[in-house]
Amino acid sequence: MSGPAPVQIRDAATVVLLRDGDRGLEAYLLRRVQGMAFAAGMTVFPGGAVDPRDADTEVGWAGPPPAEWAGPLSADERLARALVCAAVR
Repeated sequence: MSGPAPVQIRDAATVVLLRDGDRGLEAYLLRRVQGMAFAAGMTVFPGGAVDPRDADTEVGWAGPPPAEWAGPLSADERLARALVCAAVR
């Protein structure tokens, strides 16, 4: 008996937005639409898979350069750029 086929690992990013609200800690979440193939209707943090366009060096950039993100993200500079752009997107 065999199980489901293995899923290919993909680079992805998510963002957790927190604030200290009037009644305590609050988190920003999204509800996925019912028609989605994966996790339909689930409440999730915003984010998603890295798209090839996320590594485009022509995309405007503000803040610390990708080289500074590489270490904390355990990634090379190109992947660090893509992860940050995916998180922002």
